[in-house]
Amino acid sequence: MSQANETFFTSVGCMDGRVQAAVAEFGKEKFGAQFPDTITEAGLVGKLSQDPVDQSLVDSIKFKLVDVSIGKHHSKGVIVHGHQECAGNPVDDEKHREDIRKSVEAIKSLVNASVPVIGAFVKRSIQNPSKWEIEEV
Repeated sequence: MSQANETFFTSVGCMDGRVQAAVAEFGKEKFGAQFPDTITEAGLVGKLSQDPVDQSLVDSIKFKLVDVSIGKHHSKGVIVHGHQECAGNPVDDEKHREDIRKSVEAIKSLVNASVPVIGAFVKRSIQNPSKWEIEEV
């Protein structure tokens, strides 16, 4: 269990380690939280945007998000993210943004407006391609 003074937000997105630091920093600033609870899967927003979506995947996310992150850690909000160069969802950037928007709606339906849900596309910085930056979608 978490300590009373610890604060969390929830990151729902791709497992790619290159983008995790950018998402964590963005979430800490956006929600004023110390720690990200991370729910990851290769190409997750691509999977959540499919019709029909895999119900076992939704059930797994719901348990981690609603029961644990929101219910036990009192998450202050959710960031649903995808990123450029995704091996698990190898689509162009515009399609990826569309998948993020659809996934945000799917996650919103799970949390029933109990916390804010924000979409984020993680992309390489034009000024420094070794850095990743966040674009809200």
